[in-house]
Amino acid sequence: MSVTIPSPPTPREFRQARARSTYEKILQAAGTLYAERGYHSVQTPDIAARAQISVGGLYRYFKDKHQIFTELVHRRLEQNRAEQVAMMADIEQKFAGGEIDLRGMASRLIDWTWQAINQAPPDLLRTLEAMRYEDPDFGELCDQYDRYERQLLAATLSKVTSRTTISSPTAGARLLDLIIPAVATWARLHPDESYGIKKATLEMVVRYLEDSQVRT
Repeated sequence: MSVTIPSPPTPREFRQARARSTYEKILQAAGTLYAERGYHSVQTPDIAARAQISVGGLYRYFKDKHQIFTELVHRRLEQNRAEQVAMMADIEQKFAGGEIDLRGMASRLIDWTWQAINQAPPDLLRTLEAMRYEDPDFGELCDQYDRYERQLLAATLSKVTSRTTISSPTAGARLLDLIIPAVATWARLHPDESYGIKKATLEMVVRYLEDSQVRT
């Protein structure tokens, strides 16, 4: 099963190392401020001040704070993609060697998703979801990575489950991709109400996978 790799962030070309350094300082400053104060309360003068440059200097690199946010998200999505590739390859290898079972596979998927989502402040999670619907280009960027994640998971499911019980690994991957991130996001946004939800998610996913495991 082939997978279509989304385009990574386009490298910016700079004639001078100082320009590259300033560009990275802007991104770092914006990321820190977004995490501290939320996207909507941060403006470009705030980012410029944190990066220790003028507002005019910031606009030589980015047209607005939305473009900065998109660049940060794109970088994070690409980092997540690389981590997912390594994780799924390791799962497949260990599953084939009998070092991991379906519960172990499900646990790794859920733990990784929970950790990735818990790294984002709640305000940024809400902003991310809102922008997916408000900005078609931003939404398509996120959808590209979602499709890749599903294809990658489907390729693994096709190797560890039976087609007699999961006739479509793609559909199975879509189901897991809808459930696990959504529950993890809900838990991040509602920590006081989420006791036991991670364990419950694991048990549900394990029951689904165990019913479809390859019979030998």
